[in-house]
Amino acid sequence: MKLTLDHTQRLNLHALLGAQRADVGSIRAIWSIQDRIALDVDEENAVQLKRETIAAQEHVVWNPALSIPAKEFEFSNAEIARMRTALQGWDRYGASSDRHWLEPLLNQVAVSEALQLR
Repeated sequence: MKLTLDHTQRLNLHALLGAQRADVGSIRAIWSIQDRIALDVDEENAVQLKRETIAAQEHVVWNPALSIPAKEFEFSNAEIARMRTALQGWDRYGASSDRHWLEPLLNQVAVSEALQLR
């Protein structure tokens, strides 16, 4: 399944996947997804991404006025299922503040689920 992700979706999905608790095999599968969707150095510079450590936790911040083109990624059904689980299980979304990146991502994942059911 192909998903088109903008940099905000990539960064937030990367963080969300990184917050998952799982067995070692699942963690390695999550790392594989994270490695694929991570921004490269040029992309990080283009959005002025910075890493901050707060209470021993790394957080990323970027300039919301800047953007880079969305990219298309190919994911297996198992990877989509892993992302869907992470998205559905996360309870720290802000209804208005996260809608701009979360709603399009949820719509794409829902389409992938519908295609799998056929």
